Amino acid sequence: MSLTSCHVIIWRTSSSLLSRVLSLLGNRRLPAGTASPCTSGRMAAALVRGAARELAWLPSLQCIRHRSKAVTRHKKAIHFERQKILALTKYIAPKPTISESCMKSKAKATDSGKENLLEKFLCSQLENVIQESKMLAVFQRNAIGADDFLHLKHRLHKHEIYIKVFPIQVIRKVLGQSQLQGLLPLFMGHTFLAVSPHAKAKEMLQAIRSAPQVQLLGACIEDRLLSKQGIVNYSKLPSKELLQGQLVGTLSTLTTQTANMLTHHSARLCTMLDQHGKEEGKQAEEN
Repeated sequence: MSLTSCHVIIWRTSSSLLSRVLSLLGNRRLPAGTASPCTSGRMAAALVRGAARELAWLPSLQCIRHRSKAVTRHKKAIHFERQKILALTKYIAPKPTISESCMKSKAKATDSGKENLLEKFLCSQLENVIQESKMLAVFQRNAIGADDFLHLKHRLHKHEIYIKVFPIQVIRKVLGQSQLQGLLPLFMGHTFLAVSPHAKAKEMLQAIRSAPQVQLLGACIEDRLLSKQGIVNYSKLPSKELLQGQLVGTLSTLTTQTANMLTHHSARLCTMLDQHGKEEGKQAEEN
């Protein structure tokens, strides 16, 4: 170890340790006689190692940086010519042709106190539909295509059954004030109405049979709330004209029987009198 290294090691020690090392080095004497620089360096290193053993342990080898600090995070300054080139080639976006006043979004006026005219119009339409319809059915629309839904409309239109679609808030507002409040729980999700001025439940069920994506939830037929099974049972009933004919036949039979019962006694009396008159005539002829 050279003298420079020894001095570096001594310099890295504390002040108290340095004073003690210097005192020990001062007490030790180098051997007499001329010595080469190499020999004096070895002797100095030996003296330092001996003093270090008496004081404390010191590493025999240390890495000492003599150059600049090891800080690599600072970016190197860009050359002046490169700065000029970067400034010249910097992208400048073109200004928009539309003025800034047109691009600013206008604040929407909140007219909470005014009534929604569109909602009012739809409510009036729904009220008219309810008043003019004898059959009002509620359907749920699932994943059905636009073409299939259009074909379903045409099939129902052949039987004078029309599809009506209204917003949920309009339906709740109108039905909540009418006698059809029992249908309100059915209006959830994608629903629509099938209305008709005639009670054609059988034709409606036949038309929706080819569209399984449409589910019947309930209906109001002739002021009666019916479930899906109730609508099926209602469709199995005979037609109104046939029922009216059966009623007329039953009533005519009863009137005929009543007339026969009322004229039965008088007719029998007439028959008995005729028979009695014939018998008296025969007896008179025999006498």
